[in-house]
This record gives sequence, C-alpha cells and structure tokens, in this order.
Amino acid sequence: MSQDGTGPAVESPAWRAQRVTKTEAGRAEIKQRQYQLSRPARNLLLIVDATRSIEGWLEAVNGCTAADMAMLLAEGLVEAQSAAPAPAPAPAAPRISFAQALEAKSYKTLYDRLTAEARPRLGLMKSYKVILEVERCSGPEEIRQLAQRFVELVREAQGDAAALAVAQILVAPG
Repeated sequence: MSQDGTGPAVESPAWRAQRVTKTEAGRAEIKQRQYQLSRPARNLLLIVDATRSIEGWLEAVNGCTAADMAMLLAEGLVEAQSAAPAPAPAPAAPRISFAQALEAKSYKTLYDRLTAEARPRLGLMKSYKVILEVERCSGPEEIRQLAQRFVELVREAQGDAAALAVAQILVAPG
C-alpha cells in the first residue's frame, strides 16, 4: 500500500510490473490537451500500450518518472491491464538519442525525407525555407543538424505528437 493507504506504492515491484493501456479519456487528452502534462508525461501517454510493464515504459521514455505514470493512472488517462496474460515482450532495443539515430542515416536519405515531409508538415512558405536550407547543406553533419531543427519546427507548428511522428519518419529503416 502507499503511504496514504489508497493503493500500491509506486516504488513497489508489483506496481512497476503492471501493464497499462490508454483509456478513452487518454485518447481524448491526446487530441484536446486539457491537462497540463509535462513533456515526458505527454510522450508517455502518446506511446503507452500493454506491450511493456510500467517499469519498461519508465525506462523507455526519457525524463519520465513513476510520479508521471501514477498521475496518468490517477487521472484515468491510462488503466491497469486485466489479469489476462500479456503478450510476450519484444526484445528491448537499446535506447539511443534522436541525434544518434540520425547518425545512421545517409545524406541522401535525410535529403529525401526532409524534402518530402516539409510541405505537409509546415505549409508552403515555411517548407520553402526548409527546402532551401536542405539544398544549402554541404554534408551529412549539416543535414543532421537541420533534421533536428526541422523536428522542433514541426513541434512548434503542430505539437508533440506530430514532432514525434516526423522524428520517427526521419530515422525509420530503409
């Protein structure tokens, strides 16, 4: 029990082993942004599903704490999975930063993906400026730095979910 006697302690192994799923309220929050969630808590809400335990999600989302997960549970944005057997967890992928993931991408891959994503993500004028910057990049390091700025531009224009989606597109295999 927690110190106030209302539920499992967030530091208990049993609590951390639970699997959670997004609720309808959680899906609505992603669209409507009614709660003042921290960036790590919002990122956690965006991607949480029953494929990992609470502990697994806390390790996977940079900056996320047990208090963030406890708050999502308390607000009804996520709920504990029923006692039914959970799917076998996928092997844990090593955690790397976005910048490290970009290092594995070639100049041509980033060139193609940035030019393809600019207009749908930023509109005509801003995308034109980004594409000009892409053309000015003289090598892989410059285009990787531009890719990081591009994700931030998308975050400013469309929010965290869109930035996360475009970041995944930029570093996707292929």
